[in-house]
Amino acid sequence: MLLLAALLTVLVGLFHSIVGEIRLVRPLLARSDLPRLGHGPWYARALIRTAWHITTLTWLGIAAMLVVIHRTLFPDHAPLLWIISAVFAVSGLAALILSRARHPAWLAFLPIAGLTGWAAAGS
Repeated sequence: MLLLAALLTVLVGLFHSIVGEIRLVRPLLARSDLPRLGHGPWYARALIRTAWHITTLTWLGIAAMLVVIHRTLFPDHAPLLWIISAVFAVSGLAALILSRARHPAWLAFLPIAGLTGWAAAGS
């Protein structure tokens, strides 16, 4: 269960970075009316791109945590799994509700939440 959840998390991260960079970040950064944020337009561009890809890095870190939890005999990993499950459940519900099911993130986030929660309940 956890390895499948980790794999889904990695796939979501890769999709997020590649497709998001092409379809959202690049067109957004090409705009000439970005706020200066006190440092000039380069700073807003760097901040947007960094924030976008930090999300993916976070997901890859969570995927690594799932693999480590799966492979170790950590005595009580259920609280960590419940936290990860809750993060993906809230993210999935937000993507589902706020986009009116148009953004596909919920299709991966909710199964990740379910698989992680199932593993937590079984531990």
